[in-house]
Parts: sequence; structure tokens; C-alpha cells
Amino acid sequence: MKIGWSTIQTPFNSQRGVGDDVTSYAYDGFKTKKWNRDNLAYGEAWSTGDIIATLIDFDKKEITFWRNNKSLGPAFTNIKVGANQVYFPAITL
Repeated sequence: MKIGWSTIQTPFNSQRGVGDDVTSYAYDGFKTKKWNRDNLAYGEAWSTGDIIATLIDFDKKEITFWRNNKSLGPAFTNIKVGANQVYFPAITL
């Protein structure tokens, strides 16, 4: 399972989900990785009952995730922002 942000250009299908390409960003707390086409170690392992939150800061151009009200730090920096750049919350199960 991955949670994050996608754009209108994100190509979802049965083989690809949020974070699987450069047009979306995701956090996987089972694998403790962040995804934006490639994946890198990030965050903490989540478990049943955890509350996961995420925020896009358009001024700082960052995406951050939280687990149970604890910031996991910026996962992504220098994200694309500007005119006609829209993000939607997304989850892959």
C-alpha cells in the first residue's frame, strides 16, 4: 500500500500506482520507502491503527508525511509547482 499525491498525467493501471512514475509521489510504510519512479529508504514502518498524514508545501516545494502526529521529515523537495500544476491525494492498495 502506498499513499501520496498524483497529477492528472499519472498513468494509473493494474500494474502502476501512485509513486511509480515521475508524475506522482508516495510513501510506503510497509517497505519504509518513498517513491517517485525510483524508491529510497524513508520514514517508519506503519501498523494497524496508525494515522498517516501528508502535506504539500507549495512555498517550500516539499512533500512531508506524518505517522501518528510525528513528522517523518520532508520526503520530497523541489517538487514541480506553478501554473497548471495540480496535485490530487492518491492511494494504491
